[in-house]
Amino acid sequence: MSITPTMSQRVKHLPVNSPLAQLFSRHDDSCRNGFITRLDRSPISSKVFTFLKGLVLNLGIVAFVGYLAYITIVRDLLSSMPESVGLSLCITQDLLIFWAILILLRSTSVPFFFGECRLRILYGFRPTEIVIRKPPSSTSLPSKNLSEDQRLERYWRLATRAVNPRLLYSNPGAILSSNYWVLEYSTVLDTYKCLEKGEFQVEDLEFSFWKQEGRSWSVCELWRMHEIMNDQQEVVMFKTFLTKEGKKELFSIWQNMVPNLDSKSTTGHVRSPSEQKAYQAMVDSFAREGLDYEAIWSRISEQDQPSRLT
Repeated sequence: MSITPTMSQRVKHLPVNSPLAQLFSRHDDSCRNGFITRLDRSPISSKVFTFLKGLVLNLGIVAFVGYLAYITIVRDLLSSMPESVGLSLCITQDLLIFWAILILLRSTSVPFFFGECRLRILYGFRPTEIVIRKPPSSTSLPSKNLSEDQRLERYWRLATRAVNPRLLYSNPGAILSSNYWVLEYSTVLDTYKCLEKGEFQVEDLEFSFWKQEGRSWSVCELWRMHEIMNDQQEVVMFKTFLTKEGKKELFSIWQNMVPNLDSKSTTGHVRSPSEQKAYQAMVDSFAREGLDYEAIWSRISEQDQPSRLT
């Protein structure tokens, strides 16, 4: 992804020496792909349950890998083939098995035990947790022929899918998806250290896309994009979902929230901190009911219009 000049009225530029710019500079890769951030306000009980599912999954993976390694060694030792043939065959099979095990562990158990478990040991489970990942390298960019609002909508959809909690690698079944993703644990841990020092506020990491151009960092605040999320079919699906969950009152809260964020990009209007507080209050209302606001929209967008992501 990249932030274009046409989006300038919806983009903030960070001073070079700002704590957030320095934080992301420490962890950005050589391709300067940037980062996507969001805040997970789902109930702590939900976070604990998700962690336990991931723990069981990864313990199962480690046990399976251990058993596979054991039977491979036993098979090699008890092989009755001629030594000249058996040796080359065993080496070939063992290399293939080792490579498969390495790929499996690298994408599942290694980040879980050295990333997720370390994160939980140091910081436990919090009402508001930080989610940071790098944008997928395979993401296709919105066409330059689209209007600014259309391009922003595409960015919103791409980023929402990129941080879909259902596709997080530690969830059972997510590893079977080609779109599974892994948290940037080193960046998340560094972020918590900066928060403890009071260098910035956790609210600064609301759903946003961060990109480095030269030595300067810019942030496209995707959480402000409610005024362009006006696809009527998706709004109906959103209302239907909340109704089925017995949370119809949340739809009224959402309806009241959208006008508060309604300002056209052509006006050059700069939204006030009170609007961010209003957004946070709405998301907190969903969280208290056990629902992740952005995850709901991710699911609806994925079900209704997958073609928008290509």
